[in-house]
Amino acid sequence: MATATIATTSVGIHHVLIATDFSHQSDYVIRYGLDLVRLVGAQAEVAYVVPTEEYALSGCEGVLAGRDAARRDLLELQRKLRFNAAYNDQTECHVTLLEGPVAECLLDCIRHRKLDLIVVGTHGRGGLGEFFLGSVAEKVFRHSPVPVLTIGPNIDRHRRLSELRYVLAPCDLSPKSNPAVNYACALSRAHHAWLTVLNVADFTSEGAKPNPERVRAGIRRNLTQIADEPAEAVNIRYRVEFGTVAPKILEIASQEDADLIVLGVRPSSGALDRFMWPIAYDVVRGATCPVLTIRGATAVSRQ
Repeated sequence: MATATIATTSVGIHHVLIATDFSHQSDYVIRYGLDLVRLVGAQAEVAYVVPTEEYALSGCEGVLAGRDAARRDLLELQRKLRFNAAYNDQTECHVTLLEGPVAECLLDCIRHRKLDLIVVGTHGRGGLGEFFLGSVAEKVFRHSPVPVLTIGPNIDRHRRLSELRYVLAPCDLSPKSNPAVNYACALSRAHHAWLTVLNVADFTSEGAKPNPERVRAGIRRNLTQIADEPAEAVNIRYRVEFGTVAPKILEIASQEDADLIVLGVRPSSGALDRFMWPIAYDVVRGATCPVLTIRGATAVSRQ
């Protein structure tokens, strides 16, 4: 394991929104979300959106009944969190009730409340993008202006995010990877974690096969240029593997017992996103640890 240098940066996570729909999967979303909040010393806000469009046929009475039930559930959740032995009383946790189209409400909340990160969950059933909360988490995943921590269907339910020991940052050497690598560097530096920056070379096409060691050496040189201008030391390893990208990322995450995968994704481009983001979707669905996705325009804040 080598030591590398990065810029003096901070991820600046101060206010985290945790989305819930009161399902069983949401229990793990909230747990991992609060683990992260305690880890970084942030403020937590748990949000539920009353999907008013679903009550349209029942009229105002249906909306009022749904709103009242959601308010009771949120207050009960807040009470349980405060009296849970695993809950840290020094971590502030607020509950928020929103109304309207669910994904749009969450995205508006992110934009208008100066949130730094959102936590969502997915069952990942079926084809690409069939996320928990219907299409809600998919829309948030694709359009959020802040990093998204996704808790997938294969998450290790016996594990806690009480500390960051090992962070994995896949990097394909494209510009969209740079913010994610620097974000991972800042997290690793702040929490004294080991960081692996991984590139997976997929040579499945026909034609002449390049020399593996020459390719590996060239990619490693390029990886070392990804981190920002030099500053404080980070325990980092640059790793180059060959194979199909998403399965190999998941394999390395398992080998290294990663606590977190930090993955760069390109900004949303509309209807073609499901065809452009298959690797990100597959990693989120298959990972046993949380996956933090960073859109290409996201940057860490400077001290």
